Amino acid sequence: MKKLLLILLKMGIVGTILIYLIRSGRLNFEKLMLFQEAPEILGLMVGVLIFAVVPMATFRWWLLLKAIGVPLEPKQAFVLTWIGNFFNTTLPGAVTGDVVKGYYVIKAQEEEGRTRAFMTLLIDRFVGLFGLIVMAFFALLFNLELILAQEQLHSLAWMITALFGGTVLFYLIALYPFKQGHDPFLRLFQRLPASKFSIKVYSAFKIFQHQKITLISTLLLAIGIHTLIALIFFQVTQLMGIKEMELATQFFLMPIGLITVAIPIAPGGIGIGHAAFESLYQLAGFSGGADIFNLFIIVQLGVFLLGGIPYFLYSSKYKIPKNQQEMLD
Repeated sequence: MKKLLLILLKMGIVGTILIYLIRSGRLNFEKLMLFQEAPEILGLMVGVLIFAVVPMATFRWWLLLKAIGVPLEPKQAFVLTWIGNFFNTTLPGAVTGDVVKGYYVIKAQEEEGRTRAFMTLLIDRFVGLFGLIVMAFFALLFNLELILAQEQLHSLAWMITALFGGTVLFYLIALYPFKQGHDPFLRLFQRLPASKFSIKVYSAFKIFQHQKITLISTLLLAIGIHTLIALIFFQVTQLMGIKEMELATQFFLMPIGLITVAIPIAPGGIGIGHAAFESLYQLAGFSGGADIFNLFIIVQLGVFLLGGIPYFLYSSKYKIPKNQQEMLD
């Protein structure tokens, strides 16, 4: 009876979210009628999200878990990734799903593995952000002539360059094996604003200072995921009639837009994402950025809403046996 009530409660949560999205106009499937002219683009978007983006994101997180000995099965990681995506795209902020994933993965661990498991979620989030920055920087290099020719894009170019430099520096520092108790950057972070959060992020990455291959692999996976999403945006841009935009330009603008989506204001970046993409496209001399982002969000919402199914069916009773935990430790 208790299990049935829990499932009904979860179904109620999912139903409430769906009603909220539909009544607020954020989930308007009428927009999908635009794909009547090119159903292959809709099929491509759905296929890429289901069969490439979600599995790659799952594998990225699972690599982080495996590297520090957290024994979560790939199947569980896959289900939790779907659940996380459901909440990421339906509730405010892009970190909401991480909280839900963290709840389930922590319950599945013995006491000593819970902190490590939660830290992988924090690292995975920042690896995704760093992947956007790296992707935008290399797109800038391949698109340098066009960027330099448009003065309005210079500030964005300098911003991405600075973020890329900071990302490289952060990785070098995080991977450097300082002696125990002699890490000068811990003292530096203590003097900076938001010191507790900065130290938490830095300490999480320092756990992987002897797992260089894992960190580099997860970064490459993040870049691969963002590349696929950029290709989706490019196809939608073509569908909207913006034929003049080059692929390299899309690869430069899209990561910047998605960075703004991470701000926890609206579900799935709705609102701020629309404004950001409209402004970015205008800076590049194009219009319709908000409509393009809207089409992407609708398709992504439609796909990631499938995560509501494993959410109310998923059991939190996946407990790692004590003897198996000891063997892995």
